[in-house]
Amino acid sequence: MNKIFLIKLIKLTVFLALSNFVFLYLTEQKEQGWFWGALGFYLVVGLVIGLRTQKAVTSDSNSQFFTGVMGSIGIRMLLCLFFISIYLIVSDLKSKEFVVYYLILYLFYTIFEISQLVSKLRPEKSSILDDTTS
Repeated sequence: MNKIFLIKLIKLTVFLALSNFVFLYLTEQKEQGWFWGALGFYLVVGLVIGLRTQKAVTSDSNSQFFTGVMGSIGIRMLLCLFFISIYLIVSDLKSKEFVVYYLILYLFYTIFEISQLVSKLRPEKSSILDDTTS
């Protein structure tokens, strides 16, 4: 796995953990374990999806690239739906704040994944164009 990707993912997670701490301190939520669990879940999913996407980007075939990237987006969505379903089944409170927090985490990590994918593709696209023009 690319070290730069890993460092950026950890920085994002630390920023969100600090935000989570402040939010939980100010609002005094009852089931704080779910909030921290969601953050850890997104970190693990980000690592797994990042590895899968990186393999797809380095593949030589366009169909493998497309399948890898779309598959990783689909896997992320299904895993996230699975986690939120478990929360809604198991939790007694079913807090609206947690659901909104969870969706915000989904947004942050999805934007991060897409930005990393675009930044990885930009240099590769430039090198391919340079090779064809010479």
